[in-house]
Amino acid sequence: MKRAKTLALGGGRLVVALTLLGSTACDGLIGEAGQNRDVPTDAANPSDPNGGFGTTAMRRLSLRELGNTLESVVGFRPRSLDMLPFDSASFGFDRVSESQSFSRAHLDGYRAVATEVADRLMNEPSLDDLLSACPDEAIPALAAPVMVEVTGTQLALGPDWAVQPGADPTEARTLYAPNPEARYTHNFETPGRYEVTLALDTNATVDAVEVRFDDNVVHTATALSGPTQITITLEVETAGSHVLTYQLDTQPSNAALEVDYIGLSFHGPLASGPPADPAAQEGCAAAIVDELAPRAFRRPLTTEQRDGLWSLYTSRRTADGGAQAMRSLLQSVFMSPHFIYLVELGEPVGGHRFELDAWEMANRLSYAFCEMPPDAELVRAAAEGELESPEAYQAQAERLLTLPCGQATVRHFFEQWLWLDRLPGLNKSTTAFPAFTDEARDGMVSEATQFIDQMVHERESDLAAFFSSDIVWPDPRSSFIYGEVEDEEGQTYDSGRAGILTLPATLAVTGSFEGTSPVKRGVFVLEQVLCQHLPPPPADLEIAPPPPDPNLTTRERWEQHSSDPTCASCHQLIDPVGFAFENFDGIGRERTEDQGLPINSEGGIPSIGVPEGDVEGGVELAVAIADSDRLPTCAASQWLRFTLGRLDTEADETTLDNVANSFTVSSIRDALISIVATDAFSHRQEQP
Repeated sequence: MKRAKTLALGGGRLVVALTLLGSTACDGLIGEAGQNRDVPTDAANPSDPNGGFGTTAMRRLSLRELGNTLESVVGFRPRSLDMLPFDSASFGFDRVSESQSFSRAHLDGYRAVATEVADRLMNEPSLDDLLSACPDEAIPALAAPVMVEVTGTQLALGPDWAVQPGADPTEARTLYAPNPEARYTHNFETPGRYEVTLALDTNATVDAVEVRFDDNVVHTATALSGPTQITITLEVETAGSHVLTYQLDTQPSNAALEVDYIGLSFHGPLASGPPADPAAQEGCAAAIVDELAPRAFRRPLTTEQRDGLWSLYTSRRTADGGAQAMRSLLQSVFMSPHFIYLVELGEPVGGHRFELDAWEMANRLSYAFCEMPPDAELVRAAAEGELESPEAYQAQAERLLTLPCGQATVRHFFEQWLWLDRLPGLNKSTTAFPAFTDEARDGMVSEATQFIDQMVHERESDLAAFFSSDIVWPDPRSSFIYGEVEDEEGQTYDSGRAGILTLPATLAVTGSFEGTSPVKRGVFVLEQVLCQHLPPPPADLEIAPPPPDPNLTTRERWEQHSSDPTCASCHQLIDPVGFAFENFDGIGRERTEDQGLPINSEGGIPSIGVPEGDVEGGVELAVAIADSDRLPTCAASQWLRFTLGRLDTEADETTLDNVANSFTVSSIRDALISIVATDAFSHRQEQP
């Protein structure tokens, strides 16, 4: 019989984070009955509850995963996700636990997200879309309607040049412009239905009034004269600032319009129906605990977790009423560590090893291959005991990779690994690269996406072909980079290039703002593609690039700069790699000259036994990389970090060898799937 599990956390930032989330949210995590197993904490890396050993029992969801999870569980992505700090990618990916931290900003962001989710579900109301036991009549009104009146002096009349104010704010104002407008920005604290009234008194007939809410026309009225009121109902879907605009259409268009009074009033949020029935309200709360919370926690609740949530609801109902009780219940679910974190404790199997249970495996598979919670099929398989063998894991992984979320995840892996995620925000000098427009950049993004999808899924290519194939899929917006494109196979083009490294997208992100960067390109290949660690330069070393010199090529300038003995030890490894790409400019166009001087693109990869001068140009260098034993080994390491959300350790040597072998002899797709059969995927190991 499997034993119940408890995660008892020692010191460090993670404990502080969970404490900040609140005792109610943590009760289910650190108060479960069963064997007590302390997870060691290393003071050198307090954010890792396993002492930096790399096999974390908890990993915070990345922002991408959190957004996907919320959309899966509640059907929308809260705007307040923007309040959360950006994920660190210091280890290459946005979900590596060793680079994660927890701060007050995280706490504030998670609280805002949970509050927005609760308020939207209750005020729209939309809980009935998720839970059949929560019809509109079962949801109590969260906020009492309030009246906000806005006087004319608080409105922005415009255009500014056309407004002639009166001697004091109470006097009439004259608008000389045709079709003047009045604007007001209001902060709606709560979503819902609002009644909005415009009071208007002018000296002449207003031919028409157009009402806009956040630039969307919501109402039109015609032929208004004298004191007038216009009342409309608005659906405010999200809390926050929204702009209401009244456009006045006057005839003739050059007539001066005296505005004796203009004002607004907001009344709401309005109740969607009669007060909630207490019995129906309690049934809805029970459904939140028994149906919604397990979806959010991604596994069935324990008795302690259920009792804790229900106790919270009943105590808040007694103290603050049904509306606040339901709101607190929803907030607690979406602030729980079981929602924010992936908790992977496993069952002890000896040797400080723990085998993940069926629900933990369902989550690991789903977040590894889809970056979102388990779908209905994975939930069914976990509930019915079908996730208990490598064959079952492989079948699920194969299925997930056929789904849109699986293909998007593979894309995301390559984009982060090969820096392609930097391309959408990339800027280049308009003087050096006038052709690098927003449209061209979007074309590069599209082409890189197409390349990944085609090579991995359509052609089922191997890793060597991914780095050496001469077939590309140019986008019309950036195809000028290739010169004259002849369409040979649909949108494919025999480019004379070699794989992902010579795509314009990759060459652009590894170039500099005004030109190429042999050092940046060399470091990129060595560290990202071959996983070779380069020591940081000495603290007192000048690492600025050499200044431009119209009499020297980029290569010649860097050769002079790197001749310094303090630089040579690293640059003799870096520069030959980067110099080989000098036949491509900073946005990926082939070139034969630099500063009017002939290009020398001879290079090599000394660190893997390819001496400088053995290759010429980026294509030959890419082919040498594709033939290297280091490439599949590095790909295996990068894929392990991405899928497991942690750094690899010495204990992962067998896993890495197996996955690297798959990258050598199998298609990329099969190699990606092969990790599910490894011990590292199905187990967690603690530091002795």
